[in-house]
Formats: sequence, C-alpha cells, structure tokens
Amino acid sequence: MFPSPEKILPHRPPLLLLDEVTQVTDTQVVASRIFRADEEFFKGHFPGEPIVPGVYLVEAMAQAMAYGELYKHGPHRMLLTGVNKAKFRVPVLPGEKVTFVLELLGPKLNMYRAKGVATVDGKKVAEAELSGIFQSTESG
Repeated sequence: MFPSPEKILPHRPPLLLLDEVTQVTDTQVVASRIFRADEEFFKGHFPGEPIVPGVYLVEAMAQAMAYGELYKHGPHRMLLTGVNKAKFRVPVLPGEKVTFVLELLGPKLNMYRAKGVATVDGKKVAEAELSGIFQSTESG
C-alpha cells in the first residue's frame, strides 16, 4: 500500500487530481481518479454534456509522474516543464474511473521524463509525454 497522494504531493483540492497510487517501481507509476459528477469544472465544460477537460487528464499524469519521483527521492517539488504529443482519444465522463500509467524514463540533463497513458475500463482515453524538474522545498 502506498501513501495517499496528499502525503507525497504538494497539491490540494481542488487541484489534487489523484485518488490513489497503486504501484511505484523504478520505471512505472500507476494511479487513478474517479471524476465525480459534482466537480466544479463540469458546470462549464460543457453544460448538459459534461466531459473532463483534457488539461486535467494531462495534469493528473504529471501528478502521477511527480508522485513516483518524489516517493523515491524525498522532499522536493517537481515542476512540469513540458508536454509533448498529447492526444485525447475518447471523452471522459462524470463518474468514470481513470487509470494513469506512467512509464518513467529517468533523468536526462536534470529533466525527469515520462510517457503517460490514461485509460477507462482498459480503453485508452489520452496519452502524453511529460518532462519536469525538481525544486528543493527546504528553506535555507
């Protein structure tokens, strides 16, 4: 059992976008989120036909990548520095559980990289390549 995302990530609601993390290895993180029907953004995206904004799916992938690296490396903050090849294949609807699988590609020139895939019931709904850097959270 892995610590809750609140114990590892600096994010808090309404922008903490992971409910749980079920796997962390040197090369992979698996996390999930159920986007509840009462989420504030559904009021405007889109009235009468709500779908999860793609940017929220990418942010959840970034949080999963950060969780994996912070879980392994300790008290830092990871800042997202790049999103490439983002694709949104199927709309995510209220109440659906999204599973995020991040392939951690390791550091390259102080940049941490990952390939992320989001699925609902095993069907790919989104994907992206992400990069980020560590920033110390220690004062001094």
